[in-house]
Amino acid sequence: MEAYDGFLDIIEIKRPEGNLKFWMDKKDHNNLVPSTDLIKAVTQASRYIYEIEREANSLKFLERVDFIKTIKPRCVLIFGRSNDWTKEHKEAYRILNSEYHNLSILTYDYVLMRAKRILNI
Repeated sequence: MEAYDGFLDIIEIKRPEGNLKFWMDKKDHNNLVPSTDLIKAVTQASRYIYEIEREANSLKFLERVDFIKTIKPRCVLIFGRSNDWTKEHKEAYRILNSEYHNLSILTYDYVLMRAKRILNI
C-alpha cells in the first residue's frame, strides 16, 4: 500500500480468531518471550520486505504497484489481541517493538485504540 509519506509499505494481517498466541506460556529467564506463531509472522513479514527490495527496480514490479516510490519499505504486522495484557506484557511489547527498524508489530486492540484517538472517540 502507499503510506502517508508516498512510499510503498506492507501491511500483514493475521486474524485474531485464528488462536495465534502473542507470548509463550512460560517465561525464559523471567522474560516474556514471543510465541512461535509471532516469530513465524515476523519471519514472513521480513521475507516480504526482502522480496520487495529485490524487485523494487524492475519495470514489471513498478507497474504492478502503480509506480509508488519504493525506498526502504517498512511493514506493519497486525497480530493478536492485547486487551487483557498486564503492565508487564505492555512493557515487554514496547521492548520487543523497539528492536525492529523496518517492522512494527501492532495488536488489533492497539489499532482500535489508535483509531479511536485519531477520531477523538
